[in-house]
Amino acid sequence: MKNSIMKNGISIFTAVAFFLPAFAMAAKQQAMPDPVIVVESANDFARTVKIFKEEIKNAGWSVLNANNMSGVLSSKGHTLHPVMIIDVCSGKYSAKILAKDEYRPVSAFMPCRVSIYQTSDGNVFLSRMNTGAFGSMMPEEVAEIMSKSDSEISKIITKASGK
Repeated sequence: MKNSIMKNGISIFTAVAFFLPAFAMAAKQQAMPDPVIVVESANDFARTVKIFKEEIKNAGWSVLNANNMSGVLSSKGHTLHPVMIIDVCSGKYSAKILAKDEYRPVSAFMPCRVSIYQTSDGNVFLSRMNTGAFGSMMPEEVAEIMSKSDSEISKIITKASGK
């Protein structure tokens, strides 16, 4: 009897030890949204960058910076596939946040950054911070502004991706 309890205990322990990481990972994925949103582009790298910049302008946003990371790093001896990080801003959203002293710490998340990159297999992606995931941590008014901004940038990325 004692041997049977011992065997059953070991079997239960083995099952729990085997399945617990999978359950924990599934629970974590459901509880926490991804911090980054990635969209694949149907266009090549150069076309994706060009269309993205055009769509930013068409939407009334501004390109503040375009950082050619692969270019900068290649000058330092590193060979990489194309990576362009583009800082964009919409005054109608950023001004609302920056106008209030108590909301200015959120400026650490500004401007909106979109990365356009090509993988080693030639696929092109656009990625950005999942502002919706951070909204619940912000004051209600800031969360609403971030949500509206996020909705617009999502539409711009969809157009730039050609999907």
